[in-house]
Order: sequence, then C-alpha cells, then structure tokens
Amino acid sequence: MNTSTYITDIRQRAEAAGFNMAEVSRKAEIDQAQVSRWISGKTVPLVSSVDKLKAALDELIAQRIAQLTKDAA
Repeated sequence: MNTSTYITDIRQRAEAAGFNMAEVSRKAEIDQAQVSRWISGKTVPLVSSVDKLKAALDELIAQRIAQLTKDAA
C-alpha cells in the first residue's frame, strides 16, 4: 500500500465512524487544506503525517466509544 491508499482508508473509516476529515485533521493538528491536497492526489503525504491522521482518528473513535458506553450506563 502507498500513502495515498492509506489516506483513502482513513477517510473511509472516518466517514463510517461519523467523522469528517476536517475533524480528523484538527485532531491530528494538520492543516485541512493539506489533507485535501492528499485526498485529491495533488501532493503525497509523508508516512509520519499518515500516522498522525490514523492516530487522531483512532483517538476520536475511542472517545466516541467511551462516551457511548458512559451514556448507556
């Protein structure tokens, strides 16, 4: 897999979890415009940037699960 494929996977996971890439970008502290360029294929992200996005999405999902679990209790 290349980094562009990982960006697509992150985007699909985010959408499935109810997040948009703007939220993930903010959490990762990466400029949303830069992420848009990666998604469109205009530029290619560094592996470290992909890792930041993945970690941010993982954290957002974990927070949502924790909140849902708390609300259900």
